[in-house]
Amino acid sequence: MKSKNWLLRQKNDFYVKKAKKEGYLSRSAFKLIEIENKFKILKNSNKILELGSAPGGWSQVICNLNNKVKIHAFDLLEMKFKHHQIKFFKKNFLEFNFESLNEKYDLILSDVAPNTIGHKSTDHLRIVSLIESMLDTIENIIQPNGNFIFKIWNGSQDKIILNQLKKMFKNISNFKPVSSRDESSEMYLIAKGFII
Repeated sequence: MKSKNWLLRQKNDFYVKKAKKEGYLSRSAFKLIEIENKFKILKNSNKILELGSAPGGWSQVICNLNNKVKIHAFDLLEMKFKHHQIKFFKKNFLEFNFESLNEKYDLILSDVAPNTIGHKSTDHLRIVSLIESMLDTIENIIQPNGNFIFKIWNGSQDKIILNQLKKMFKNISNFKPVSSRDESSEMYLIAKGFII
């Protein structure tokens, strides 16, 4: 059950209203728009893997910007956004056999986060564990010079993730979109140029 505070915040949220007005399924669409405006990655991508794709706000942004890209989208929840450029898998990507697709992606996106318990350091450790699993997964399915963009919550293990990324990618940047809530510790890491 959603709390009254959460419902009130949603009702008054500028980006929730903006998403409804512009036809996006989620306020997180604006985070990806900000990332693209700064890093210029989406328009040049041909094959994208999107992890945690429901309800489809990020896929909407991608399809609006790039009419040639093919997207494989994964989520345990149903995608509300349907498009001929998207093949949706209602599956846990961590348990999926990607060899069956025989694909290599030039961009992997993740807005995935575990359910929070409200204890910041514990929530941070849980998302770090998820990211480490993701890094193991993507290593075999990302193209040479491919890019990986994902969400993390700030905390004690940031440096461990950064050190892993430095072994795998040529350039790493961190970015907090303006559309992220002020009280949120979320950031996005943009890892460019996968090293074989």
